[in-house]
Amino acid sequence: LSVKKWISISDETYDLRGEAFLDYVYRELAYRIAKAMADKMIDKILACGTVSTTTCPGVPAITATSISIGLVAQAMGYLSDQARRPVVMMHQLTKAAFKAAQYAANFPIDPFEGLDVVVNNHIAAFSAATTGTAFMIVGDLENGALANFPNGEGINFKFDDLSQKKKDLIEVMGREYVALDVIAPNHFVTVKK
Repeated sequence: LSVKKWISISDETYDLRGEAFLDYVYRELAYRIAKAMADKMIDKILACGTVSTTTCPGVPAITATSISIGLVAQAMGYLSDQARRPVVMMHQLTKAAFKAAQYAANFPIDPFEGLDVVVNNHIAAFSAATTGTAFMIVGDLENGALANFPNGEGINFKFDDLSQKKKDLIEVMGREYVALDVIAPNHFVTVKK
């Protein structure tokens, strides 16, 4: 998978060539590439069936029609005993719904079971999810997924000062090659509406 992201900057800004500015450009492109990779990994997790096949490990799915305090614990029950460092992945609005349920029930207990919450708005929010749509993933990214960088982990940058020269713009493109995949069965559980 070739992940490419670019930004356009003016000739005048590029001529400044301050180290801090170029560092900002590189960090912004690196962030956009990392975000695209994270979204792609979520898509791969969501595309797996509940039973392992030759092309994809099984990702169990549970259904929930409401946000409840014990939902994360329920999902964790479906994880493999080899899933050692699970996290909870969800939309920011879903996280807020969990916290609202916690406060409404006057529970002093963490609804996320002490797990790190990885917010990614690429996952449907509970409030916007339709029947059968996943709104939460509980799983072990470290042991259940693989990101392989065949050219190393460095991002290649290219500067194009010709395509938009009439607009006095320079395009800076960052590219990273990566192979992403789900590699272990029952290291992820999706929670669907």
